[in-house]
Amino acid sequence: MRTDVARPEGSVLHAAALYGTDTELRARATPFLRAGLDRGEAVLGIVPARVEQVLRSALGGDDDRVRWQEPGLSDQRLGEAFETFRGFFADRHAAGKPARLLTQNDLDGDPDRLAAYLRLEAVSTEAFRPFGYTWACLYDRRRHPPDMLDSVGQVHPQLIADDGGPVPSTSHVDPGAYLESHPGPVSPVPEPAALDIELTAPADLPAMRPRLRTHSTGIGRDRADVDAMLIAVTEVVTNALQHGRAPCRLRMWEAQRVLHVRVDDHGHSPGLAMAGYWRPASPTSDPMGLWVARQHADVMHTQATPNVTTVELQFR
Repeated sequence: MRTDVARPEGSVLHAAALYGTDTELRARATPFLRAGLDRGEAVLGIVPARVEQVLRSALGGDDDRVRWQEPGLSDQRLGEAFETFRGFFADRHAAGKPARLLTQNDLDGDPDRLAAYLRLEAVSTEAFRPFGYTWACLYDRRRHPPDMLDSVGQVHPQLIADDGGPVPSTSHVDPGAYLESHPGPVSPVPEPAALDIELTAPADLPAMRPRLRTHSTGIGRDRADVDAMLIAVTEVVTNALQHGRAPCRLRMWEAQRVLHVRVDDHGHSPGLAMAGYWRPASPTSDPMGLWVARQHADVMHTQATPNVTTVELQFR
């Protein structure tokens, strides 16, 4: 049973702070950091070096009371990063140690990764709520396209105002509704794809893996990256064969130094957009395949129509 932690009226739960100048950055972020220091919380700033420099200057002699980096907390593979943050909040909550987190992603100009990141922002509101965390996310308006910035208010229940205090986001939507309406975008497949494999049963998996490994190694992927890719793809294909309708089709290609793997089956998967974000309670009670795939891929897009279910994995 979930037990939410009661918070003082007017406190920050999960907020976005948008800024376009260093003055706006200081005005919105400095009160957030000082409030945590005044309450004796562990205050972490996982932000780019230039942002850290601006905020250190604003905090004066208190700047060293903020932990500006934390081992293991970073924008790595997005699913892996999400699970790392979840584990951080869970551990702090279990130990009875309050914390607040100020973050800024470093995802310039990549629409696929930005779309996937915003989905994680939407999910995090519900996934981290039981721990009573305090989290503010910085967005530099100079770095992101307007349509992406419009989505920021949809995935955060609060915004940081000019005075540094939280106000409700009037455009916030239910996380499930956001995920259902923002499942992709699934990438167009080049013709022909570098690899195109049809699978009809789990018995086809042993022959699939060496073909994927050979192709990935041939385009310069190192062993660790290839191993991660094989784990993710195997989980997605297994899920398609078990829960979809055979045959399923696997296609692989590379574009702009990103390796894409797309798996299509002929089943219908309602609720696919929300799958794989929450770690299953146990492997026997809930399928772990899509959760495992999210840990090993950098980006995962999904698309479900009445006749086709698609999962696309991207590896940088």
